[in-house]
Amino acid sequence: MASTPGALGHSEVGAAAARDDLRQIRIDGYPATLEGADEGAYPYWQTEIAYTYGEPPADSIAAGFLRYLAAEVGKDVIRSKGHRPCAELDKPLLCRPSGTPSAR
Repeated sequence: MASTPGALGHSEVGAAAARDDLRQIRIDGYPATLEGADEGAYPYWQTEIAYTYGEPPADSIAAGFLRYLAAEVGKDVIRSKGHRPCAELDKPLLCRPSGTPSAR
């Protein structure tokens, strides 16, 4: 996209910030930041959600991966990449997909 004049693209903010050949777009004057998403000032953000078909068996790789993400070590990895675990957002319920109260 960077080589196409006038092109628009979508990326996570950390990847875009690492590139000096891209311009980040402000919305209503607000830059794309975690703080802006937390405060509701930057309206365009998304949450990565892990979906499973039913509850995975406790001894499955899927269940182990979900436990890893929810444990402190997984949260540390998420933070180290410049992201924030949903539980740490000012409004953590915004991390859930519409109509799905038990999303992880």
